[in-house]
Amino acid sequence: MTRPGVAGAMWLVAAGLAIATTLIFRIDQAQWILTIAASVVAAVVGLRLIARPGGRVVSASNILAVAWIVLYAALTVQQAAELAAWTTDVFLLAIGAAAGVVAYRAAARAKLG
Repeated sequence: MTRPGVAGAMWLVAAGLAIATTLIFRIDQAQWILTIAASVVAAVVGLRLIARPGGRVVSASNILAVAWIVLYAALTVQQAAELAAWTTDVFLLAIGAAAGVVAYRAAARAKLG
């Protein structure tokens, strides 16, 4: 699998885990809407990175990674008193950040190679 494909698979995993976590555990309506919306965008970007990697989708992945980090960092701070919620949010933040870095490095490598 190509590096953009790996990043795409990571976005799909992040989206799946985020959706599952939201459906099972989240009760706040604003959190529910934000996390489901971000997960849908992550799934679309992930599928595009696998099917048709290109500069625009890598840029979308970079923007999504920043938004994902901000969202899950905010949720981590908001739920800091709840250990299970905090660790889940940090884990989801890490997967999204890693997916963004892999996509970014794949694009940088393609420009150099």
